[in-house]
Amino acid sequence: MKKFGTLFFVMLLASCGYHLRGAIDLPPEMDKIYVQNASPPLLDTFRDILLATQRQLVSSAGEAGLVVIVLAEEMLRRDLSLSSTGKSTEYELQYTLGYEMLDGKGKILLKNQTIEINRDYFNAQANVIGKEQEEELIRKEMYRQAVSNIARSARSALKKRGKKK
Repeated sequence: MKKFGTLFFVMLLASCGYHLRGAIDLPPEMDKIYVQNASPPLLDTFRDILLATQRQLVSSAGEAGLVVIVLAEEMLRRDLSLSSTGKSTEYELQYTLGYEMLDGKGKILLKNQTIEINRDYFNAQANVIGKEQEEELIRKEMYRQAVSNIARSARSALKKRGKKK
């Protein structure tokens, strides 16, 4: 009976679309992706997510089924509020990413796309080291969200292109 319960639970998770964190459902055209002009943190995030989905980041556009060209990328941090002593108590991180997407043959799938992601967080003055680590985690999650958004856009663009053929 215990085996049946475990099997039922696994099937239930699979049927609801559950997947491991970091894994993204990618079409076959995205087995090999080339990313041009990306910052090292964005490139590392692409690599990690592709590894989690049994895909790979390739070193040239000629090897790729999908090419992502980063047009602009910016991570900004600004103060949202100050304490009575003039120290920041809350920050906002803003990540902006402009990109285009080409298929493996060099045809444009998406032109001039922009992703903007914002996060606020509190800055407790008593735990400065912990806050630096928190900011780093928030930044990583923002990069992860950007890559997920790109993957969704690619999936949609590839699906539309398939319907036109």
